[in-house]
Amino acid sequence: MKRNFSSFLIGLPLVLGLSSAVVAQDVDPCKTDMGHPGNGTTVNYNQTGSISGTPWGYEIWFDGGNNSMTYYSNGTFKASWSGSNDFLARVGYRYGDNGPGIDHNDYQFTVDYSYKKQSQSAGYGYIGVYGWTVNPQVEYYIVDDWYSQPNEQYIGEKFGEITVDGAKYTIHAFLRQEEPSKTGTSTFLQIFSVRQTPRQCGHIDISAHFKKWDEVFTGQTAQLRGSKGGGSATLKFGKVTEVMLMNEAGGNASGSVDYTYFNMSDNGKPSEIVPPKDIPRQPYKGVKAKIPGTIEAENFDEGNEGVTYAGATGSSGSDGLDYRGEDYFIDIVGCGDGACLGYTAANEWLEYTVDVLESGEYDIEAYVSNGSGSGTVELALDGKALVSLPFTGTADDWNTYESATGKASLTAGEHVLRVTIATANTNLDYVKFTLPGYTPPAEDPSAIAATLRLNAVGKTYQVFDMQGRTLGQVDVVKGSSISEALFSKFQKTGLYIVKQGSFIQKVKVSR
Repeated sequence: MKRNFSSFLIGLPLVLGLSSAVVAQDVDPCKTDMGHPGNGTTVNYNQTGSISGTPWGYEIWFDGGNNSMTYYSNGTFKASWSGSNDFLARVGYRYGDNGPGIDHNDYQFTVDYSYKKQSQSAGYGYIGVYGWTVNPQVEYYIVDDWYSQPNEQYIGEKFGEITVDGAKYTIHAFLRQEEPSKTGTSTFLQIFSVRQTPRQCGHIDISAHFKKWDEVFTGQTAQLRGSKGGGSATLKFGKVTEVMLMNEAGGNASGSVDYTYFNMSDNGKPSEIVPPKDIPRQPYKGVKAKIPGTIEAENFDEGNEGVTYAGATGSSGSDGLDYRGEDYFIDIVGCGDGACLGYTAANEWLEYTVDVLESGEYDIEAYVSNGSGSGTVELALDGKALVSLPFTGTADDWNTYESATGKASLTAGEHVLRVTIATANTNLDYVKFTLPGYTPPAEDPSAIAATLRLNAVGKTYQVFDMQGRTLGQVDVVKGSSISEALFSKFQKTGLYIVKQGSFIQKVKVSR
């Protein structure tokens, strides 16, 4: 991605240590609209300059298309772009593109922001904090939102994590080889902090990311993928030359953005580093998956990252939040009539507590898509390798799925199944276990009815579909049955799972 590499210096931000609190901190930017004073200044060509009366500068840069940026005296700005190969608009501190830079430890950088984006389409794009360092030369991003989900193909491998501002970010590094940079064509390191749940407003403790990068990278040398193949780089964050709130969109991009709240400070209040919530481990919704049967990929066990799942690049947004909640940093996307895992990283894994009903040799099918090419899904049981399931790939199409198949022998009883997605960018819908000749045990209708009558009246039940997805809840009143309450609530026949405390039961609703 190209950048503006002018050596233009902005005067005011070069006064190091300048207090930049233009509006009061402790204001919630998600509930406050600063507005745009006056008519603002509009530019529609590549330009860098200062915003009069503030410590900040602005920059607009683009490659192709019709584009413009309007900035205002309080630091807020808006921009629009159409048919652009790459478009950037940003406001913040500049300390000289090729100057000595500043030691970030002498400052406490923060930014509070709020924006709206409209009609956006882009092959890639990042929204958040952006800048460069020297000695060594590093291009860095703190990504709070995006136009296309960041993945390791473009942001590099994961090197660590930080929990700050109440959210989790993953840290990545990528080597750019002989690419345009501040000093012309050169080889330089890119560093990314990527928020695992995107947002359009809030507070970023920028210095917390700088300090974490120092902890993770300093003194390490790693083999990194680059735009021209592999290579190695010293993982070190240098002297800062700019800290800016940025909007970038590229890949024949069109859209607009409007920042209605902006306050960047170099002496702000640091955020509290919050440890992750402790989530007790249990099967998803308390229901063990049955084998023979189908295990929905998104229904992995409840628990913390590193315990029931690991290696995920992050939540893809509302699909993941709606399904698993904000405590899970996992990519869940829509597929067919349900949900699948998506945007996966190489060797991402998930675990499922399963109940194998009968011993035997099983036919196993993983239903997958990967437009990038061929790969494998690896299964293990109780820590021991079980089977490798190869697939051929789906030719640049993630909406078409194929079966990756194999066989393995299982013994009856409770086990922990680990599914490892060995190949990055593999969408996984489900893993199905079939035992030839198996006949499920018959259920005793009278016993089920008696249990339901005993437990039903005057209670509220959680309701799930047969894949374990939450549908809601029902109240069973006197004179009614669970099946009648289900039909009244959902107006559909079929099989449901109901749960109240330790009581879990499958209920058939018919009319």
